[in-house]
Amino acid sequence: MSIDERFYGLPLIGGGIRRLYGYFRRHIAFTDFIHVSVGVGIGIMIAGGDLLLWGMVALGIGILGHLWALIRGE
Repeated sequence: MSIDERFYGLPLIGGGIRRLYGYFRRHIAFTDFIHVSVGVGIGIMIAGGDLLLWGMVALGIGILGHLWALIRGE
């Protein structure tokens, strides 16, 4: 049993993980973009300063990208 199959069996969130993985497997560039956006957003927010708003925007893009994948996944 692979780790993906173990995640699919989790109660309450297994179906959502299956949908996300299904979408992410077919759209690699989109997946990379939203995960980089989340990483950059968190990094900017930790650094703080004048770019905090841009960090929140980048994090928001990543969160919305995950929601998109959840909705559009199979």
